[in-house]
Amino acid sequence: MRERTIKSKRIYSGSLLGLRKDTVKLATGRISTREICEHPGAVAVIALTSKKEIVLIRQYRKPAERVLLEIPAGIFKAGEKLAEAARRELEEETGFYARRVRKCFSVFISPGYSTEELHYFLATDLKKTAQRYEEDEHIEVAVMPIAKAWRMVEQGKVRDNKTVVGITIARWMS
Repeated sequence: MRERTIKSKRIYSGSLLGLRKDTVKLATGRISTREICEHPGAVAVIALTSKKEIVLIRQYRKPAERVLLEIPAGIFKAGEKLAEAARRELEEETGFYARRVRKCFSVFISPGYSTEELHYFLATDLKKTAQRYEEDEHIEVAVMPIAKAWRMVEQGKVRDNKTVVGITIARWMS
């Protein structure tokens, strides 16, 4: 079932993403091509308060052309430990510092075309600090009961996949 790369052509190299076209030899011997989006990977944070609330954010997402409700997430910096990245992203985007951060699992977002691996973390024992989002971001914090967030998933008001997963986990844990 393996595919052997015969050649790889760089199509685009940006500050966040890369795109390449690989020519591969299939297990059957046939030759095919694969277009691959290269992504450094990211962390996603399921932040829960002691009152069974989940910490979410609202921000405009250009590819979706709308404001989405999401769990905090972002890419990790070179050399940064994943748990540190999760804690940093949570605090930057929401103004909450997590005294406890625990890794849940890692998944490939869409392995048919992307290398992106997303690492989910559970953040608890939260302390309010201050938001420090990046200058090209505008983020509003939305803290709500897990049950309300789940109703929003059921009503189709939460459209971001990582957030649906995060809210599902929060609901399962409560």
